[in-house]
Amino acid sequence: MKDAHVAAHARACKKRSIAFARRPDDKLREQGGICLVKSLSIEDAFQWTQRFVAREWKLLLPLALAFLAVPQLAFNLLVPSGINAAFSKGDPQLVMQSFEKAPWVMPSALIVQLIALAGSLCITALAMVPRISVREAISLGLQRLPWLVAAVVFTFLAVTLAALLVATLLQFLPINPIGVKALLVLFMLGIALFLWIRLLVLGAVIVGTRAGPTAAIRLAWELSAGAFWRLLGCVLVYAIGAWVVTLASTFALGAIFILVCTAVGLPALGPVLSLTYAALASAVFWGGFHVLVVALYRQLGGSIRGA
Repeated sequence: MKDAHVAAHARACKKRSIAFARRPDDKLREQGGICLVKSLSIEDAFQWTQRFVAREWKLLLPLALAFLAVPQLAFNLLVPSGINAAFSKGDPQLVMQSFEKAPWVMPSALIVQLIALAGSLCITALAMVPRISVREAISLGLQRLPWLVAAVVFTFLAVTLAALLVATLLQFLPINPIGVKALLVLFMLGIALFLWIRLLVLGAVIVGTRAGPTAAIRLAWELSAGAFWRLLGCVLVYAIGAWVVTLASTFALGAIFILVCTAVGLPALGPVLSLTYAALASAVFWGGFHVLVVALYRQLGGSIRGA
């Protein structure tokens, strides 16, 4: 009976141009129910994202504000101006001195990033699970947050070890130190971009399955197999379009806020309003991006909770 059920499920997947990878001993698919697709439509992904945002923006907006905008805004307002000046000058010693004067900055930055990761999972849950409420999406996102953090840490450690290995090998090549640093930076950027695209649906996998960190990484890697360039193209189209609008509006309105507040005798209010709008615009950008990732995940054949 069990074999007949598996065979029927495989035939159903085949009719949808989706096929299970043939690994009978792989328990990951028993956890996630993952099917692999052969094609990916960028247009369909954007259309699905647009329809979902238009329909559910009243639910998406509170999540984006609570997890993506408010923590980042609070951090930007509290961080000492000397740290930003040190970063702008590009002097590592000056940056370290600034951090020594304000040791709370680094832990606070990590907390803000952790909240942003939680927000990404909550928005992903809202977009993935049919008829889910905001409260249920938050609960599901927070439940799966430790697995996402662990997966990110595992990936970071792997990239760090690879970078150390490459740096060691470059020491034996007849290249000047500046060239070694340049090659190492290029390698890090290239491998980071490659892994980010290949693991783009990692958060959706973690929300949509019961897989642990390493299993989720493996499932996300398998889902994106053969779709790297389409995923990269989709990300570039969204980033170029949305981020250009975000940056342009941020700079334009920021300048207007500063000029108007200065004219009315409240010069200190201008930067606060500018930072507030920047945080809101960034939250909208990343909120839409997380929904887009869910649209891509659905096309790639990922399982959907409750569907």
